[in-house]
Amino acid sequence: MTGPAAIESSLTVKRDTTATRRQVWDVVADGWTYSQWVVGNSRMRAVDPSWPAVGSKIHHTIGIWPVVINDETEVESCTPEEELVLLAKTRPFGQARITLRLHDTANGCRIEMAEVPVGGPLNLIPRRLALAAAFPRNRECTWRLASLAERRTNPE
Repeated sequence: MTGPAAIESSLTVKRDTTATRRQVWDVVADGWTYSQWVVGNSRMRAVDPSWPAVGSKIHHTIGIWPVVINDETEVESCTPEEELVLLAKTRPFGQARITLRLHDTANGCRIEMAEVPVGGPLNLIPRRLALAAAFPRNRECTWRLASLAERRTNPE
């Protein structure tokens, strides 16, 4: 299982929120919020003006001082308010592909998130094990993302 198809796994995190897809997307589309909802990111250094267009990047720092790594995440594919596929560098361990999908529900939307290694030493980990290891982190990420989105004013 590789790439965006990994989101079909039973280990994909799914979180329902009262926020609309638009509200959730507005948080995701604001690259400066990345360190607020992505576990492990301690600060943002720069966000490309075209974020989240394909090829755009956010530059962030992971870890806790004094053990920090300056890294970046790039958009591989983007369908606004539906799907965002990111390639996160996790130096020196390799890279991870994160797929985030949004679906309408009767009371808001469902956020789905999966993460798999794609290169470097992390790629040696079996996919199912990698998904299981990322599950708790992604559960917290989706909880934070939903909380941020729920605080946003409905644009309609």
